[in-house]
Amino acid sequence: MKPKEQKEILTLLDFERQTVIYPGTTRFSDIGIIRDVSDDGKNCEIVYSSCSENDLDQTIKHQIEVARNARYELEWKVYGHDRPHDLGERLLAAGFKTGEKEMFMVSSVNNETLNRFDVCSCDIRCVTSKEGLKDVQMISEEVYAKSYETQITRWGAMLENHPQSMSIYVAYIDGEPAASGRVYFQESSKFAGLFGGQTRERFRKRGLFTQLVAVRIREALSRRIAYICVDALPTSEPILRKRGFESVTYTQPFCFSE
Repeated sequence: MKPKEQKEILTLLDFERQTVIYPGTTRFSDIGIIRDVSDDGKNCEIVYSSCSENDLDQTIKHQIEVARNARYELEWKVYGHDRPHDLGERLLAAGFKTGEKEMFMVSSVNNETLNRFDVCSCDIRCVTSKEGLKDVQMISEEVYAKSYETQITRWGAMLENHPQSMSIYVAYIDGEPAASGRVYFQESSKFAGLFGGQTRERFRKRGLFTQLVAVRIREALSRRIAYICVDALPTSEPILRKRGFESVTYTQPFCFSE
C-alpha cells in the first residue's frame, strides 16, 4: 500500500472513530476522550483519545474513577498511530492489563478481493435468531475454553434490536457446527469489520476460515461497502495478507477491571 493511500485510510478511520456510534451503546465525550458504554451498563470502550502528554495521566486516572463508580469493565483500545507515543506504557503503569497486539488490516471490497478467497463449498448459514446462537456459543466455548454466556446475550440483543448492524455466520460439516465469524456494519460507515473468526480444532485446515471471510466480503459487496477491515492475530494475518489485505496500523486492548 502506498503511503498516501495508507494516510487516507487512517484519516478516514480516525474520523469514523469519532463520529460512528455502534448500536447497543451510548456515547459519552469527556475532555480528550470518546467512550461508548454498552446498553446493559457492563462494558465501556474508549474508542478514541486525543490527549496531550501533560494531560494524559490525569485523564487516565479520571477514566478509572468513572469506571469504578459505574462498575463497568473498561477497555481502552489503542491504535498504533495514536498519540502520545507512550500511551500504552502509561496505561500499564496505571494498572491496565494488556491484551494481544493485532494488526489492523484493510482491503477494498470488490469482486477482485472476493475472488482471492475460497469458493464456498461447505454449508454456511447466517444466524437470524437467538436460538441460532447456541451453535456459535458451543464453538466459541470449545475454542477458548471459557464461558461465552455474556457475549451470546449481547449478540442476541443485537440480532433482535439492530439486525442490519451485525451478521453471524456458522459453517457446518456433515451437519455439525465447525466454525463461525461475525461482520459488523454501521450506518454511514465506509468500513465493514470482521470479528470472531474461529474454528473447532478437529475441523481446521479445511479452508473454513477463508470461506467464512468470503461470505462476509460478499455481504459487504452487496451493501456497497468501500473497505473491509479486521484486527488480525498472528494466526490469521498471513492468510489475509496472502489474499490482498494490507496492514495500516495495529490495535491493542488495554483493560481495567476490579
